[in-house]
Parts: sequence; structure tokens; C-alpha cells
Amino acid sequence: MSTAKPFPSLKGGCFCGLVRYRLHSAPLFCHACYCLDCQKLTGSAFSLFASIEFDRVTSIGAVPPKVVATSRKSGSVRQEFTCAECGTVMWTTGDWSPATADIRVGTLEMARLMEPDMHCYIENKFDWVVLPADARTCKGQYDFKTTWPKDSVKRLDECMDRIEKMGKDSTATNGDATKQTATEGDADGEVDGALDKTPTAQSPEEKEELDDEEFERRFNETERVLQERLEKLTLKLNEQDKETSDQSSSAAPDG
Repeated sequence: MSTAKPFPSLKGGCFCGLVRYRLHSAPLFCHACYCLDCQKLTGSAFSLFASIEFDRVTSIGAVPPKVVATSRKSGSVRQEFTCAECGTVMWTTGDWSPATADIRVGTLEMARLMEPDMHCYIENKFDWVVLPADARTCKGQYDFKTTWPKDSVKRLDECMDRIEKMGKDSTATNGDATKQTATEGDADGEVDGALDKTPTAQSPEEKEELDDEEFERRFNETERVLQERLEKLTLKLNEQDKETSDQSSSAAPDG
């Protein structure tokens, strides 16, 4: 396989352009949420999220995102990755697992490609929001284990395994470093762990090393999903053009 083959990644960023990011894989799942929290937080009718593994998001802008911890009514705490200048929230730690990040779809460059796979908390939907006849909906939250594609659930499990491995490696590293520091006479014995650096906020200089097989798998996966989205979007645009043309023809005066 030629390593010169470009990887089809998705990019996004904040309103002012200071913070930029890249998705290195196709999203696991895309959903629209009509819950009251989302309506309050966005000041809109709903939120639109694309869930992805936390280690598949990389900061590529002039500055990394600012991380803000927020508490929810349920008592859970989530981290919001924002721009310190304009305040745009680009992604948050996922509700499904500590291994996921929920991307705010509107901050993506090709946001129109991310059509919702599910509409949840539909009981709070405004009456004037009209969904397609074939839209998947549910009252309240859905169970991702039974709703996501099997491949997405598998990818999430693999990411959880990576997190567990990172935790074990960090524990071992901290233990060795603490022993060494104590020997050198450091009273505190505190060291920087491998997990202290947010995996989703890597610097542009950091490059992920992939073997050819993994690179090819992720390339094909992303290419397939994007192609499906593009085909859907093209079909919709063609239908809109046809409707516009038909309306123009019917409105034209008879010669």
C-alpha cells in the first residue's frame, strides 16, 4: 500500500477560527437530542452530536481548546472543550462512556453530511420541527448497545481496552518514577503521569503512528461512510432542484 495515499479526515473548529480540530475516523453514531438540557444549553430546539472515540480527535489549531468542567442535574460532571476567545463548545466528554467524545456537529466543516441516525427525547420536540417519515425516534435516551451498529459498539469496546491499558501503563510508570524520585530526595514524590495530558488535545506536531493494515482499515471505513453521506446529500439536492424546476414550470405563463 502506498503511504502517500491521503487520509480522508474531517476537520472542524470554533467560530473565530482560533481552535481547530480533526477527526481521524468516521463517527460511531450521530444523534439529535431534544432534551430540555440541550434546549437550554444551546438556546435552540435541539442539539446534534456525532459520537467518536476520544483518541480520534486531535487539536490542530493555533491553540488547544480550553477544558471546562460542568455539572449536570443528574450529578454527573462532563468536560467541555471550548474556545477561550469566542466561547464555542466543539465537543464534550461522551454520555455513553469515558472513551467517547460527542462532537457538536455544527462545528464541523461538512456538517450537512452528518444526518442524525436517531432522534432522542422526542417528547420534547417542538411542533414545528418536522422529521422525515423514516426517521428513527425514541422517548427519553436510547441504549447505544442495542441502537448503534455492531461495528461501532466493537470500536467503542476496543477504545475502552486502550484506556484500560493506558491506565495500567500509567500506574506502572508512576510507581517506577516515584521510587526514583524518592531516592533522589524529593519529599513529595509527585510525578507527571502518562494520562495527565488530554489525549484529545494533542499538539499539531504529534503524529499518530499507524501500521499499513490499520491505516488501510480506517481509510476504507471513513471513505465508505463519507461516500454514503455524500450520496444521500446529492440525492436530496437533486430532489430539491427537481421540485424547484417543477414549480418554476407550473408558475410560468402560457405562451
